[in-house]
Amino acid sequence: MTDKLLIAVCLGCIGALAGYAVCVRMKRRAEYFEDLDGFLRSYFQSLSFSMDTLPEVMGEYRARSALLAGQLSECSRAIRAGTKPSPPAGWLKGDEKSAVMGVLGDLGTRSSSAEKNAVENARVKLGEYGKRAADKYAGTGRAAVKLGFLAGLLAAVLLW
Repeated sequence: MTDKLLIAVCLGCIGALAGYAVCVRMKRRAEYFEDLDGFLRSYFQSLSFSMDTLPEVMGEYRARSALLAGQLSECSRAIRAGTKPSPPAGWLKGDEKSAVMGVLGDLGTRSSSAEKNAVENARVKLGEYGKRAADKYAGTGRAAVKLGFLAGLLAAVLLW
């Protein structure tokens, strides 16, 4: 009896941990796109006021997302070396990956006014991905832990 109870508790915990992992991934995606928008906003302001170089802006921006920090670091390194940046895609999906890689790869290749327009267009385009990620996290992210726990308990009942 105690063995079965222990198995039920363990399966419930494993299910909750799996749900938590899903929740954390959804939250990370939402934070990434929010952070990316913050960087693009910072770059736009730099174009409008201080006219810092792109590698300077990338170096000064403190990204909360580890993926964005790696992408900005790689882009900054490639620009300084005079090569085309190829930032890491990480866990981005196909269409998100191509949009983000296109935006980050093309930054700093236009005149100041054209660059401002491109950054604003990129913020709108990537903002849609961010909104979808934030909505998905708000709608199902937190429930994933509870559903995982319930799935673990259901598995325990079925094995009983």
